[in-house]
Amino acid sequence: MKRRIICITLLLVLCVSFMPQAHAMANLDYYISANFGRSYDVFSGPGRHYYRANMGKAMYGGGAARVYGMEGDWIMMGYQTSGGDYRIGYVHKDALSTAKYVDGAIPALNFDHYLAYADDYCRITDDPVINNKMICSLPENTPVTVLATMGTSWTYIEANTSQGLMRGFVWSIHLKNSNSPVQPTQAPLPTMPPQPTQVPWPTSAPVTAAPWPTYVPYITAVPWYQPTTAPWITSIPLITAAPWNPPTAQPWITAIPTAKTDEWLPEAKSIYITGNWPVYSGPGEYYYRANKGKATKGEGTCQVYGIENTGYGDWAMIGYPMSNGGYRVGYIRAEALGARIADVPALKLAYHTRRLAVDASLTDDPAHTVSAVATVPAGTYVLFLGYMYSANGVWAYTEVLSNNQIMRGFLPVSALEAEN
Repeated sequence: MKRRIICITLLLVLCVSFMPQAHAMANLDYYISANFGRSYDVFSGPGRHYYRANMGKAMYGGGAARVYGMEGDWIMMGYQTSGGDYRIGYVHKDALSTAKYVDGAIPALNFDHYLAYADDYCRITDDPVINNKMICSLPENTPVTVLATMGTSWTYIEANTSQGLMRGFVWSIHLKNSNSPVQPTQAPLPTMPPQPTQVPWPTSAPVTAAPWPTYVPYITAVPWYQPTTAPWITSIPLITAAPWNPPTAQPWITAIPTAKTDEWLPEAKSIYITGNWPVYSGPGEYYYRANKGKATKGEGTCQVYGIENTGYGDWAMIGYPMSNGGYRVGYIRAEALGARIADVPALKLAYHTRRLAVDASLTDDPAHTVSAVATVPAGTYVLFLGYMYSANGVWAYTEVLSNNQIMRGFLPVSALEAEN
């Protein structure tokens, strides 16, 4: 027995020695506080040849900062800008000579350096903390050097961009290990109700027959009235059991997806607000704003779906009718709800990536006019947020990047590839 235990132990040790070792990625979740006392130039990487934000004028102006580490002669730090954003970049180590305080020893940065590729929704920001404003987007299959992670959502990279050599943060879900193209698989279209075999017309009508033709055999059992505006009704036998109204909108509205419970947007609450509030397509002022940047919700009732916090304030997702007869879904500052904010739950969105199988139009009006805000081409990756049902059918609520403008809106569910 003892010999058998020893043999099993040796076998387990041998198996473990051949198992692939997990790669422990560097991360930027640790920092120390500092104040360097005066202004210093800020670059996106450890050198003056790296991209410099704010049209080449990015500068730390003194004040509280977070220090992530030292790389050569450069200090990686983060600070809040005068515009309310957050920026992570590098200042020269000369800043140590004027520091008011540095709360601890600055660690050396030990980054990973391995290759990955951007998908076609990959964008770089130097602000993974507050507003996540985009600096530029990366074309699909752009090679990038992966350096570290921050939290569970962000990857710190270095890449050659349209703005020059740059370091910054991208959503981790928008990096892939290969530059091979992925062929889209279109989601199956809905199966329409089977059409019945039409009853043959009679060759002649008896003289004593009722004014209506007797070619409908069930007329003697169920009263039936000849339609005057919908001749197709004679081809639907279900009329004998229950009235059936065919869809009047696009044929894809019958494609009601099988979705998890938490993938449907919540039922809205009617709330009356006062004042005039700017409306953005997403929860932040950097999102697309309709009506040529002037979309506003005035005093009146709106439908409130929930509250979303983006890290620098609460935003209410609302829907409201417009003066032109349309309907708009967007976001306003949650403070507009006044005391009723306590009645509105937090939004629980899906937040996972989907890909378009066909070209599709994005709209902020899933209820009435369905006016297009942008056209999203086939193959584009979008951030899927949830499903919404309206009188016009079922919609996919998504976040997309169009013409370097980040926006949220609704796409037909049939435009999405089938989920694996």
